[in-house]
Amino acid sequence: MNEAQSMKKVLDVRVDAWRRDGRTILKDIHLTIHEGEHWAILGPNGAGKSSLLAILAAYEWPTEGHIEVLGETYGRCDMNAMKRRIGVVNAAIARWLRPNAVGEEIVASGRYALLGPWRSYTDEDRELGRKALERLHAEDLAGSRFGRLSQGERQRILIARALVSDPDILILDEAAISLDPLARERLIADIESLHERGGPTTIVVTHHVEELPSTLTHALLLKDGKALAQGPIEETLTSEKLSQLFDAPATLTSEGGRYQLSLRLPR
Repeated sequence: MNEAQSMKKVLDVRVDAWRRDGRTILKDIHLTIHEGEHWAILGPNGAGKSSLLAILAAYEWPTEGHIEVLGETYGRCDMNAMKRRIGVVNAAIARWLRPNAVGEEIVASGRYALLGPWRSYTDEDRELGRKALERLHAEDLAGSRFGRLSQGERQRILIARALVSDPDILILDEAAISLDPLARERLIADIESLHERGGPTTIVVTHHVEELPSTLTHALLLKDGKALAQGPIEETLTSEKLSQLFDAPATLTSEGGRYQLSLRLPR
């Protein structure tokens, strides 16, 4: 038995097929994540990244396949309880939040998987919201109104919201989108700090290798709804494989666990 096999599985997903409107979106994907691993999922637009995330986060079901997360099988467990064990950050959440809500309330709403002011928040809720912000060194945002914040500050609040229930899995779907370079680097530093302090198993979804924290251990490359490659990040992220992924000659460089990619337009 190798080291990976001896480690506890956090997630074991087999998507034989996922179809919508008669079209196959995902096919033949088998992803296993163990404790201590943090994954990147990369692919061009339309590769199926968001569809796979919806399945991982228990919002969609494969047409054919089997999903086991945190020792529970989807379809045989309390799905609402499962969703509270998975923190998700994506653009859709931000669109539903009230611009006049303050940071600690937005973070506290993550305890109840709510997107609006559907309850009165207790002192305990607010305190937990502040503590989640402190984990990201963003406690100064606790009393700030969401609509007045920069895009980078909003993303930090959304990550704190995903962390407030102390989830076992954190999914970041294009979390660095629309951020300026400084805000992007601050976000990446926050994620790296979480990992260094024993934070949750993290899945980072993007099509930009420059957005990947240095603490990621593995990667899955998605193309046309299928796994092009997957495994340890240093074996999976190569110039050759990224050339195949993006259908263009690619040159990948790395320094200190961070990556840079340049592409040449195919002739």
